[in-house]
Amino acid sequence: MESKEEHYSHDHIMESIRNLSENDAKTFLNLIYALLRDNTLPSEQLVSHVLSVYEKKIPRVVKTRQNK
Repeated sequence: MESKEEHYSHDHIMESIRNLSENDAKTFLNLIYALLRDNTLPSEQLVSHVLSVYEKKIPRVVKTRQNK
């Protein structure tokens, strides 16, 4: 089981991005767009939120898809 604080290497994140399905990629782009469009956070928090999509959410989705 993954811990909430697990971080992935840059190479692992890039590999995860390459392994996204087209629909998953569009969903993540829409999520990032919504974070940017509706931003009311200080810039540091905004960057942190967007990075968490890349560092945590994308690898988890890819891992889940591969385990099915």
